[in-house]
Amino acid sequence: MSNDLDVRPPSTRAPRRRVSLADRIALRVGMSLIIWSRRTHHVRHAVDHATRLRLERERRQREVDLLVHSAVMRMWR
Repeated sequence: MSNDLDVRPPSTRAPRRRVSLADRIALRVGMSLIIWSRRTHHVRHAVDHATRLRLERERRQREVDLLVHSAVMRMWR
């Protein structure tokens, strides 16, 4: 006699309903319009000069750190 039991919950999946062709076309057209409008509608962001300067300084510092690090690694070899 086996002590193994297969206990499974009852199937809770709802039966798949068919979606009409008109609904599928409408959904596809609607999504295409949303995507198109987001690609073509450009929003100009307000320029914060202090933030731009800070980001530029940080980028330059990262570049300098990378150059120094690579030079040290070359000298070490």
